Amino acid sequence: MNHIKQAATGLATLLMGLAHAQVSVPIPAFTPYTQQCNVCHFAYPPGMLPAASWKKLMDAMPQHFTGQVMMNIDTQEEISKWLQANAGTFALVAEEPPQNRITQSAWWTKIHMNNPKVPAAVWKKPSVAKGSSCVTCHQTAAKGEYNAKSVQVPK
Repeated sequence: MNHIKQAATGLATLLMGLAHAQVSVPIPAFTPYTQQCNVCHFAYPPGMLPAASWKKLMDAMPQHFTGQVMMNIDTQEEISKWLQANAGTFALVAEEPPQNRITQSAWWTKIHMNNPKVPAAVWKKPSVAKGSSCVTCHQTAAKGEYNAKSVQVPK
């Protein structure tokens, strides 16, 4: 039981640290991924999801959430392998989030939805509502940098 308490304390400490620190989630250069994914949305750092989530997302193609993504099978397989190879491996990302959505992961929810610095009214703004446009608040997200000190929450 003591091990569980220690693990929970460690997780809480890490989450609080993420909320107040410079967090870097590298986006390794990979042209097929950015060419395909940036067409419709921000190309998320692969470290934000576990490998199993990336595999499920890529295996479901051409269905992608509420849309259809058309790409040739070789490109799809190449991107899928790359995402899995660069997926998140740290403890906070190990758990597959509901529907494999980053914004439904435990770590994302803890940092964003339970943050007193992000008023509930902010989530009603069209640019923020889904929470999936990282660059709306994190201007350096495209470089994989999420610095809590430089966050600009829309007013």
